Amino acid sequence: MGSRFVKFGVIALTLSHTGHSKLNMAPHDKELSEDLKKRIVALHKDGLGYKKIAKTLKLSCSTVGNTIQRFHRTSSTQNRRRHGRPKKLSARAQRHIQRLSLGNRCI
Repeated sequence: MGSRFVKFGVIALTLSHTGHSKLNMAPHDKELSEDLKKRIVALHKDGLGYKKIAKTLKLSCSTVGNTIQRFHRTSSTQNRRRHGRPKKLSARAQRHIQRLSLGNRCI
C-alpha cells in the first residue's frame, strides 16, 4: 500500500497508508535537540501559543506543550538521566582488552 493522491478542487494531498496527510514532524522515537527545546521555550516567553510555535517549528502541538510544561516543572530543558544496567568492565579494563585485541589480531 503506497501513497496515493486525492484531489480536492485545486489542492492535492498525499495520503499515506494510514490515511493521514504527511506532515514534516519529528519521528516519535527521536529526542528534540537542546537548541530546539530552548527555541520552543523562548518563543513561548515571547507570547506565542502552542499552535503557533508548533506550526513555526513544524512540530506537533503536544510536543510543544510537553516541552513547555516540563520546563515550567523543572526549570530546565535537559532530559532526565536514564537508568540502565551497570557496566561489567571498568574503562581501564575495557582499554586493556582493546589493546590486547589490536596487538594480536588472532584473539
